[in-house]
Amino acid sequence: MIRHSKQMTEQHVIDGAAQDLLRSILPKHWVLREYRPDYGLDFALEVFREIPADVGHGAKGSFETLGEHIFVQLKGARKAERRSLKIYSRGNVEKMVHQENRKDLVGRIETLPFQIETSELLTVQRMGAALPVLLIRADLQAGKCYFVCLNDYIDKILIPRQSDYTKKAWSTIHVPGLNDLRSPRTGITALRWYAKRAKLFAGFQKFVYQQVELSYATDRGELMRLARHFASLLLKYDFWDDTPFWRIIPYYGVALKRFLAEGSPRLISVNEEGLRQASDGNEEFRQELMALLAEQDVPELWRCLAILPRNYEEVCREWFLPTSLGLLTGDLPLGTGAGQLSATP
Repeated sequence: MIRHSKQMTEQHVIDGAAQDLLRSILPKHWVLREYRPDYGLDFALEVFREIPADVGHGAKGSFETLGEHIFVQLKGARKAERRSLKIYSRGNVEKMVHQENRKDLVGRIETLPFQIETSELLTVQRMGAALPVLLIRADLQAGKCYFVCLNDYIDKILIPRQSDYTKKAWSTIHVPGLNDLRSPRTGITALRWYAKRAKLFAGFQKFVYQQVELSYATDRGELMRLARHFASLLLKYDFWDDTPFWRIIPYYGVALKRFLAEGSPRLISVNEEGLRQASDGNEEFRQELMALLAEQDVPELWRCLAILPRNYEEVCREWFLPTSLGLLTGDLPLGTGAGQLSATP
């Protein structure tokens, strides 16, 4: 009788090739760590960036960690199945029961359907949304990797469609073919976007807290004192100058810096001619109007900041998903303040 030693299965070979493919696509200075023991999370991905040579810190070619992380579930296949998926319009599932309008076909997209164990999805659901878990489907024949954020897929697709999805042993996840990690427009930039999430969530918490506290200020002096302190705290976050894929973030970063430097974020524009006409030559009245506008300008900045978490929940979390909003905003939405996708990893 012929005896055999421990054997390597076909899936082991595929998994190894899928990992090699993913590593070949990721920036070489990013760190992909195997997550062991594995309870549904295969890898932890840490994002680094190159330190500019003119900064004067470290040798040329040095890289610094950004403190940004993503969990990855990597699923490889020799040749991934592909399917055409119809996308219908629907309302905001955070505000209403899920209901597609089958009379309004938004479009069709190619997806890579993948059956995943419900226990793995439940693990991701229990983690919450702050630290993203990406399902990455590696198609070895095509030499490409495709991604979808499982946290968002669960909250925006699975639960709205079937709140009791956990009663089934398996669920089918449709990974959009548009979400190609090799795409120069969206691939690595999308990973950088997801890696920013924990930082942005921390900032969102501060925005809401500070906006409420400012509303309790009893006079202009206390308001300005609090606002200056709050602005100095917010500017310690490093996402203001490093989130080009959502242009509203650097826009408000500039406003915070302007407020500390000049005493006003200048969000409220002033029509000088209209102001002169309103004051009818009365300089004292014009000064009073200017002071009133300036008094409103600071609370307006924090009101706008406190709206960002709502924008993120309603719009940004559907980016890259196979939903009507995800499809209408394209491979990364320019129409919702995403900006030009030219982030350097």
